[in-house]
Amino acid sequence: MKRLVCCLLMVCAAFVFAGSAWAAIVIKVANAGPDVPDNRTVKAVDIFRYIVETKSKGEIEVKAFHASKLGNEREALEGVRMGTIEMATLSSGPVPGFFDPAVVFDIPYLFSSAPAAWKVFDGAFGKTFGEAFLQKTGVRILAISENGYRHFTNNSRQVKSPADMKGLKVRTMENPAHIEMVKAMGADPTPIAFGELYMALQQKVVDGMECPVVLIHDMKFYEVQKYMILDGHLYNPIFIFMNEKFFQTKLNAEQRKIVAEAAVVLAHTHNGFSQDANIQGIEKLKAQGMQIYKPSTDELNRFRQVSQPAGLSFVRKKAGDEWTDKILKSATEAEKEVGTKADQIVQDIIAYANSEYAKIKK
Repeated sequence: MKRLVCCLLMVCAAFVFAGSAWAAIVIKVANAGPDVPDNRTVKAVDIFRYIVETKSKGEIEVKAFHASKLGNEREALEGVRMGTIEMATLSSGPVPGFFDPAVVFDIPYLFSSAPAAWKVFDGAFGKTFGEAFLQKTGVRILAISENGYRHFTNNSRQVKSPADMKGLKVRTMENPAHIEMVKAMGADPTPIAFGELYMALQQKVVDGMECPVVLIHDMKFYEVQKYMILDGHLYNPIFIFMNEKFFQTKLNAEQRKIVAEAAVVLAHTHNGFSQDANIQGIEKLKAQGMQIYKPSTDELNRFRQVSQPAGLSFVRKKAGDEWTDKILKSATEAEKEVGTKADQIVQDIIAYANSEYAKIKK
């Protein structure tokens, strides 16, 4: 009897050992955006999850935590740096607090089109920036996607010129370049965490904000904001971060390849979903009662003349001339390369994103 019990215990121990030995490697992904099925980041992360889990044959499990469930963006990036969070898809908002040259992405009116920005993100500048960021922080940038063009909204009056911004209390990200730009327009910049923004607008802590169309719609900011101007003062990235120690020590060579390639797909499909959502989003916001103003080229030039010198001056002081000149050169080269093909490139990336998403829904 005792021998039987011992045998049973040994068998149970073997099963426990086997289970622990074959336990999947878990990648927690932090994201500040809304946790709704049609959201661009939710869909792109779903594609990432499918690719990683399928190609690794279940050796890696991806768990997404949207809607700031793992903390606000600054806290999430700190978590990735410390290794308590393996991965995150975050805006550029908190990044300069970890690496000064990141402010170069916040030069007003830097990119003439989204496809030009994508070429900079995917090209030599993006690679050089990622290497420097890794060396400074211990955080790997797997890829860079778009957060999109940012536009001003408020609940006081329709803005058509920089003069109309005067006196408005405007929420900005915790980004000094954004703050200087808003100051130059005569408004009062007020940094507030994204997860607290809706309540701040609802309670009139601030009059307005600046945000991409897709987030204005998905976060239902139209419920607490009446006016928007499509000024596109900033085109901001979404960074796909991963803790370097986790990447190098927890993943083998084949797994690293799978994760890195899937992250690029995440970035590119996110670009497509974002563009698609922007095109549809403007009409949806109008249907919700928002009054949207599209400025003329001359009106945009007035905004540029007021805001770009202030933003560029701050960026040069913070990032240095070398980084500033690199991105300005890269943006100019990308603009020439894209030329008149921007609209077609956008349609192609939308089709690609929807095709990739259809694959995981079969």
